[in-house]
Amino acid sequence: MNEKKPPQVRVVFEGDMQRRFEAIKDHYGMKKNADLVRLLITLKYEDLGLGPELPRFEQINSDNDGVKIHDRELHRVVDVFFKPQGIKCGYDQTDDCVHVDFALSLPGVKELVRKRRKEGWKLPDA
Repeated sequence: MNEKKPPQVRVVFEGDMQRRFEAIKDHYGMKKNADLVRLLITLKYEDLGLGPELPRFEQINSDNDGVKIHDRELHRVVDVFFKPQGIKCGYDQTDDCVHVDFALSLPGVKELVRKRRKEGWKLPDA
């Protein structure tokens, strides 16, 4: 059976546009171009009122070091970091806030936290 692949979009930036893209990526602390493109499309989509009202938080990405969360109320990306000595919100500078609570509610994060706790990391129950 020949399944049809969904359309893909590829974009190349050069010159000043590339410099601006990199500056925005640095501003949000993002490593991956695709994560920034997703965020910018989401922000513009919301700004234009093209969809239903979205929840306050949206996971942008996660890895072994933490989670990037788009906080629509703050209009910014918030990092929640995982370290052997605990979890910390980069915005609130605490281990007990709405961003940490949201991060700990994510299935992939729950699995990672359980794994790290078994390794001796001082992370909260997820």
